[in-house]
Amino acid sequence: MKKLKGSILLIAIFSIVLSMGLYGCAKKQAVSSKVIAEVNGKPITAAKFKQEMSKFPPELRSYLETPAGEKRLLKSLVDRQILVNEAIKEGVNRSKSYKTQISDFKKGLLVQLLLHKEVANKVKVTTASAKAYYKKHYLSFNLPSKINVSYMQLNSPKTAQIAYKMLASGKPFPAVAQKYSTAPNAKNGGMLGWIKFQQTTPAFNNAAFSISKVGGISKIVKVGGHFDIIKLNNVVSGKPKPFSSIKNQIITMMKQKEASNILKAFVGNLRKKAKIKYFYKNLPVIHTASAAPGVSNQAKPRINGKKQG
Repeated sequence: MKKLKGSILLIAIFSIVLSMGLYGCAKKQAVSSKVIAEVNGKPITAAKFKQEMSKFPPELRSYLETPAGEKRLLKSLVDRQILVNEAIKEGVNRSKSYKTQISDFKKGLLVQLLLHKEVANKVKVTTASAKAYYKKHYLSFNLPSKINVSYMQLNSPKTAQIAYKMLASGKPFPAVAQKYSTAPNAKNGGMLGWIKFQQTTPAFNNAAFSISKVGGISKIVKVGGHFDIIKLNNVVSGKPKPFSSIKNQIITMMKQKEASNILKAFVGNLRKKAKIKYFYKNLPVIHTASAAPGVSNQAKPRINGKKQG
């Protein structure tokens, strides 16, 4: 078993070495460089070896930074150089495929380095800002095990606005639901009952579980072809997650969001400066499959497999 694991690791190392780049055309090393191997007169120096070692992820590097690991890596580098020599001998480096892929690689590398300079280096998220985000979105990280809700279903944005203003002015939810809601549960004041997270349709679920306090109401949310207003009646709390346990998760998420915003603004500014022309009529015609039968875009809250309203 130990030998098998070693073989698998060797294959992994060799695969990574192959993907890390070629140095068949490297310039002759300075005399002062310490040569640790030669392939047909081409040297592999200790400096080059350390450079290649640094490209590996920490979990692999911990193995490679041992006498046995160093020898395996060196043999992989030698094998790579042998393959490079053979590829050049056979003219692979002069092939159209090689030149195309090199061109694509250069473009990708240019974009990667530019985005690192203009986006990644500008992303800043502190522990304080992450903690503030945690407090503001507490329910997103500490979901209740279940909630009790009522809702009203309105047929138009205008009617929904009227109902919402009445609720904001203090009118009881059941009374407004009985007057304006078109859902079957309107006669019961819009009572839906207990639901668990993701038990209803996504739009309804997200709105219901975003209500911050018992007695609060959601904003007007479009669910299928209707407009819903949801009231939070009660909550059965789940086990809360302390900030310390999800700090890194929040920071990573905030960095991704900030990077996305920076990238969007950066590309947007570049678009404004560039002269761009689109020739949509020259696009190939792609025929999309029609919607699957029985799929309705009029989604409604669904509890225990039954549509509500």
